[in-house]
Amino acid sequence: MDDDPVLRSLSADLERDDPDLAAFLSGRTRSPHHHSRAWVLLPLPLLVPALLLPAHVTLGLLAVLAILASPVLVCWLAATFDEPVTHRS
Repeated sequence: MDDDPVLRSLSADLERDDPDLAAFLSGRTRSPHHHSRAWVLLPLPLLVPALLLPAHVTLGLLAVLAILASPVLVCWLAATFDEPVTHRS
């Protein structure tokens, strides 16, 4: 812990204002399963047509969704890489 009273005051203010950010910055985790309900609810929109429609229609819809989502996925993956390395001569 820091001995500086200003840093301790800022830490206390941050803990009070945004406890999630304070826990993240200090390396502590507040709730490891914060989004677990969201992951359970995510497949529901895909499950409803799968149960109501015939199998070949459901597979066709999933194929179309995969084809339409692929450019977005490629852009997302390309955006996660760092800037290209420039070689100095």
